Amino acid sequence: MNKHQNILQYWPQQQCVRHNKFIYERAIVAFDYVSVKMKQKLFVCILMLLVLLTACRNRGADYQQQNEDKQAKEMLQGLWTNGENSDPAMLVKGDSIFYPDSASMPVRFWIYQDTIYLQGQNIHGYKIEKQAAHLLKFANQNGDEVKLIKSNDKSLYSAFNYHVYAMNTFLEQSQDTVIRTDLGYFQSKVHVQTTSDKVVKSTYNDNGVEVDNIYLDNVASLRLYNHGTPVFAHDFRKQEFQSLIPKSFLSRSILRKMYFTHADAKALYYYVIIGIPDADTTYVIELRVTPDGRMSKKLR
Repeated sequence: MNKHQNILQYWPQQQCVRHNKFIYERAIVAFDYVSVKMKQKLFVCILMLLVLLTACRNRGADYQQQNEDKQAKEMLQGLWTNGENSDPAMLVKGDSIFYPDSASMPVRFWIYQDTIYLQGQNIHGYKIEKQAAHLLKFANQNGDEVKLIKSNDKSLYSAFNYHVYAMNTFLEQSQDTVIRTDLGYFQSKVHVQTTSDKVVKSTYNDNGVEVDNIYLDNVASLRLYNHGTPVFAHDFRKQEFQSLIPKSFLSRSILRKMYFTHADAKALYYYVIIGIPDADTTYVIELRVTPDGRMSKKLR
């Protein structure tokens, strides 16, 4: 029973039922109109609230940086080691923190009240439990205490003398296959190599602090010959598969590999693997190439 029927149930069963029903129906129309108007106003109010919350959050980071604790920031300058083993942990210079890892990008930082904020691909705040001239204690993402000691050992600076390199720099894959089909022999050559296109993946270092690692995307080249005659040639990049893969996933992924799988009487088939770097999350696309050079693709 809907709301209109519910109201009709209690409508007085008196004279002039037809006239009263007409008035009631007009009232229902007016009620629905008001309800729609109220819903529209409520939607607008919620939308404005979300915009204001986003603006406030953005202003929050700007406000914190403009009102940061400059004395605490100055105290943090220098090279810091892990309290447990004295290995280099980070180098603080100006507004930046560097890590002793050629794959981890430097991050911007500021200190506001009792929290140190690190800004890489994301912004994270770590509560400072104690800060002194040569001691820093803070809580990491898991709430565990991290203890760092400032060091004056100049030999440790060599751990930070590097250029940031991608995790998969110079990696290449090749597959050269001779394929026998009902249409004759085909030679398939697949070559996958890195490009200059960068993908940033956030992970955590040994201290439980989020760091950004760089990976390079790949391009997959396919060359197909039939008895030495070129049949198909193309260089594949991940953007060509955006109709099959969500945009949010594609922006965080790389084209990991491509390889020949099988052939039938009508075509040759290949798999293209697109996934998050150093993770098991992937999409598999099947390419179908016919002997006359036509290509189609679908998600497996």
